[in-house]
Amino acid sequence: MICFSKKYDHKKNPKDGFVAIMTCSDADEACPIINGAHYRTTLKYDDPKKYDGTEKEAKAYSERSLQIGREMLYVFRQVAMKYAP
Repeated sequence: MICFSKKYDHKKNPKDGFVAIMTCSDADEACPIINGAHYRTTLKYDDPKKYDGTEKEAKAYSERSLQIGREMLYVFRQVAMKYAP
């Protein structure tokens, strides 16, 4: 499994047989169909940058990072069970 975050049209992105995970509401709304994707899902996250420069900044970024990790692991497991040979 190769995982990375790039723009959809980045040259290293595969053209088919991939999973698209939309994490931004703008991208989710702008790209309702992802050509070539076997599976597409949305995991929207509240941007912790609203806490930048406050005493809550480190905690907000840490919490969001852990949330993203947990949810991505769940999605990857579900996709692997469904699409693995």
